[in-house]
Amino acid sequence: MKATVKLYKNDGETDLGFPVKIILSHERKTRRKTIGYAFASDWDLETGLPKQSHDDYEDLYSVVWEVKKRAAKMEFREMDDFSEAFEFLNNKKRIQIKDFYNWAESCVALMEKQERKGNAASYQNSIDAFKRFAPHLDFKELTPTLLNSFKIFAKGRGNSNKTIRHYGIGLRAIYNRAVKAGIIEDKKPFLGFFTDIPTRDRRKKNRYLDFLDIEKLETAILPPGQRRDVDLSLLQFYLGGADLIDIYYLKNTDVGKRVFLTRRKLGEKAYEFDVLLPEKAKLIIEKYRVPGEYVFPWRKDYEGYKTFYSNHKRSLAKVQEKLEIVLQPKNENLTSKVMRHTFATMGKFARIEEDLLRELMGHERNEIDTVYKDKYPEAERDAAQLAIIGEKTKKKTARKVKMRR
Repeated sequence: MKATVKLYKNDGETDLGFPVKIILSHERKTRRKTIGYAFASDWDLETGLPKQSHDDYEDLYSVVWEVKKRAAKMEFREMDDFSEAFEFLNNKKRIQIKDFYNWAESCVALMEKQERKGNAASYQNSIDAFKRFAPHLDFKELTPTLLNSFKIFAKGRGNSNKTIRHYGIGLRAIYNRAVKAGIIEDKKPFLGFFTDIPTRDRRKKNRYLDFLDIEKLETAILPPGQRRDVDLSLLQFYLGGADLIDIYYLKNTDVGKRVFLTRRKLGEKAYEFDVLLPEKAKLIIEKYRVPGEYVFPWRKDYEGYKTFYSNHKRSLAKVQEKLEIVLQPKNENLTSKVMRHTFATMGKFARIEEDLLRELMGHERNEIDTVYKDKYPEAERDAAQLAIIGEKTKKKTARKVKMRR
């Protein structure tokens, strides 16, 4: 028996897209079964998997990935009955996983494959913490009593409520995936887990730089490494308070008269938006730009970014001390996030309309907002951006904005 999963276009397109089908073949006979739907633009023909743009990406990816994995098993290949084969591939009850950690590690592996490195690292962190408490664990052993003992164990190791909640959230997510996959019946072991580990996150005021400190950063004479990290921070500010990770992964094809940024923080919901390339930002990009796919030459994987971020953070701390930079309204450490807060604060001080400021910063919008995406004219957005970063607006652009008002 052989099996493939394809975006099947022979039956035509429906409102949900084309059917995604398991196609079985054995002794010159074929059978097909629909397991989902996808539009052509949301399907990767090369890998035979849905793209991240698919509305139900995570679930469909998991289903297809599991089918492909099971189709490679010798037990399946030796089958000669189509009904039995479909049941083996698609019947969740046939999945026999007792060991919680085996399932958990498979969830991490899937996220790694999906390039969701941050989520994978978070899950792994929770798994490692629980393994220190219970080195071996079957699903049936995961009970409220055991989880309560884990909380006592974690507190004894000096973990804060916030850390323990983080572990619990990761473990619960892994457990819920198993329920959704049909591996186990939901016994609700996490019911009440979080009630006696409250955390209180006080709403922090955004820390920002004033224009005098921005000028200090622009004009300071620094060693090459520190100068580079300061320049990247300024680039964040000039490009609408962009997140450092979005600057890190900036591609050469994203940079022209405008810069197209992707908000990676949003994961699967990441979307692209554009801002003007001001002269100040252009000078920095050209200073460090290299040929190839990406503007900047650093390693483009999760570990590479983690190392880069740690070094960048230490470098900015040294610059802050050297230049006697003081954050407003209360002094704290100068970090990459400060530049985003600075752009937002300067925008408010300049009385930029809130929705316009949201567009410039690429804030996620709700479903209703999405309908009116880019409601502000490009000229008006550009003028606001230049006003915030202190770069003169071109006269032609200024006239357009004035006429609209």
